Amino acid sequence: MDQAQSLREYMHQLNVQQAPKHEMPEKIGNHSARVITVTSGKGGVGKSNFTLNFALGLNAVGKKVVVLDLDLSTANINILMGITARNSLADVLHRQKSVWDVLEKGTAGIDYISGGLEIQDLLELDPHTLSFFWSQIQELQTYADFILLDTGAGISKELVDFILASDETILVTTPEPTAIADSYAVLKTVLQFTRQTPKFRLVVNRAQSYREAVDTSRAIKNASSSFLKFKLVTLGFLMEDVHVRQSVRSQLPFFISYPNCEASKNMKQIIHSFLPESDEFPSTSTNGIRNFFEKIFLSRK
Repeated sequence: MDQAQSLREYMHQLNVQQAPKHEMPEKIGNHSARVITVTSGKGGVGKSNFTLNFALGLNAVGKKVVVLDLDLSTANINILMGITARNSLADVLHRQKSVWDVLEKGTAGIDYISGGLEIQDLLELDPHTLSFFWSQIQELQTYADFILLDTGAGISKELVDFILASDETILVTTPEPTAIADSYAVLKTVLQFTRQTPKFRLVVNRAQSYREAVDTSRAIKNASSSFLKFKLVTLGFLMEDVHVRQSVRSQLPFFISYPNCEASKNMKQIIHSFLPESDEFPSTSTNGIRNFFEKIFLSRK
């Protein structure tokens, strides 16, 4: 048995396929989880892989995280972990399952929920079912510190709704010119739909060098400042790393399978940069996951 196979079997032993049914896990406190949308202007930039490893990084420093896969076209958070999702958020709507029925355990005990939910589904609910859905979503608010929403890539009305309803958004890009242009387009589109100042933080992924990462970040920030009058904050950089591709093939996130590789070190720095500012936000500034869905619901009515 080779080393990769041994590691794969060890990690799968940690993967509990499903949380106990109808059993509410311990709450973390009285505050509401911060809702973070993770998105990108185009596909293929490593958004979902970033979301998963970012969640594992937060988990490693003691933060309770739930990953909600809202990439309806190519949902793949569970695939990156080598797990088949048994239930989804749609089951809460259509099969009257509790949120604890659909909350599943992935690599290293990370909590995740498969989306499988179209926004239109909420608009077609009768009052009783909608009330049940809100009550179940409410349960997550004091269960986690952060709820990460892995959205579909590209610009859509759904994406704009997700961003405006979230506490903040992490925009993932790469140094490719098309990725840079599409990231700028996301910012431009979102700002056209609101008079408020949404909170964005930029992550440059798969950079060949630190210089390339800085240049990519500067290009998007300068365009945003000059043409949109919007100040974009850079959260961090992830260098190109062969271990990332290897981890995707083995379906074991690089933060766990290669904890000392360059990408994992980069992720630890991103976590370090992310948490101090987030920890300063009082609970009253957090919208929470129920408020997130209610905003989307009301925006479509």
